[in-house]
Amino acid sequence: MYIQPNMLLTPTEKLIKPYECAWIVIEGPNMKGKLNLDGLEIKYDSFYLSQLTLNENSKDQPLMFGFLGDSVTFLMIRAKFMPLDPNWAIETDQYINYYFSDDPGQIRSMSQMLLLTGNSNHRVPQIFFNNPSGKYKVYLEILMANLPQTSLINTQQYAQNSSLSGLYWNSIVSDIINYTIPTSTGSTELQILDINGNPVLVIPYKNIRTIQKVSPTTLIIGLDTEEKVKLEFLSEFNCDQANSRINWVLKDKDHRILTISNPIMDITPPTYYWNDVLTGSTTGITSGTTTLYLLPSGTTYTSTNLKQIFLSNIIDNRDGQIDTGNTIVYMYTLNDIIPTTGITNVGIYYVTFSVKDLANNTNFVQLYVAIYTTQYNLIDTGYWDDNGIWIDIEPWF
Repeated sequence: MYIQPNMLLTPTEKLIKPYECAWIVIEGPNMKGKLNLDGLEIKYDSFYLSQLTLNENSKDQPLMFGFLGDSVTFLMIRAKFMPLDPNWAIETDQYINYYFSDDPGQIRSMSQMLLLTGNSNHRVPQIFFNNPSGKYKVYLEILMANLPQTSLINTQQYAQNSSLSGLYWNSIVSDIINYTIPTSTGSTELQILDINGNPVLVIPYKNIRTIQKVSPTTLIIGLDTEEKVKLEFLSEFNCDQANSRINWVLKDKDHRILTISNPIMDITPPTYYWNDVLTGSTTGITSGTTTLYLLPSGTTYTSTNLKQIFLSNIIDNRDGQIDTGNTIVYMYTLNDIIPTTGITNVGIYYVTFSVKDLANNTNFVQLYVAIYTTQYNLIDTGYWDDNGIWIDIEPWF
């Protein structure tokens, strides 16, 4: 029987909730749909019940699987956002973020419930939680289970998802190896130092596969196993300098070492090397004479086109050659503040080029570009300026 809700009252609630051995979809007093769970059976060898409270703005809170190991085959989480007051709760605020220990750069979200399953060959890895809310504490109730594992002994060199915090730019150094044939001084491993200068973690170069900056103050080093090493720095500047130093030593490990004082902080931005482009000049744009870079009309110039036309190379004092494709280019019609995706019409534009090195040093350059056409014939070449005045360009052919 269908019950017609009273249209004069507030709209009926639409909910999904468990009922007997099913998930049901209801609208007011009426059941609109049902997912029957009869016959669903998930095998397990051992299980573990747990509770966890996430405080406001908490970060990187691990969910421990207890005696089940560091991965499971069944994980169900129910989240309660405290205080439990439906009249006060804001739906868009009720969520938390999480990431897996083997993929910390991929942040996912959940609200009231999360269910993950696996099998003996594809288990659910350890989870870490972030609570982005400054309003809610979040109370988690967790049911986890596992199929048999051959061993729960950790024989890895590093703890799963090792995490070190409070680091300075020079908290990461290397060993020092003196080679004889040929003669050189190089290194084979990174050493992370504590505040007293003592190594607390060693990472051989041969095990490093990736280095990612996943937040302004965090680097993730991916290894050739499923492990990740998380390095948290005191500031973004310290993080960028450390990232620059680590990549520098890895590029030539047979001839480079890291010490507390060498190499020093890198505060020099990359250098542009420009192609030869036809130029002219005009007045009235800036306080003096402005150089104009002249491009013929008849095509639409995109940011990619302009990189190819203007940039020959980019060299950094520490990172070496930087791909010109990493340059960010914006184009603006003169006296406009909204960037355009391409420039076509005759006129004057300003174009900005911006590139960063690994230490986050930026080289920003602004050029004025004039799109020109021929007024009468191929010899009389020039362009119309924004005031409608024809400006001749000296013929170059």
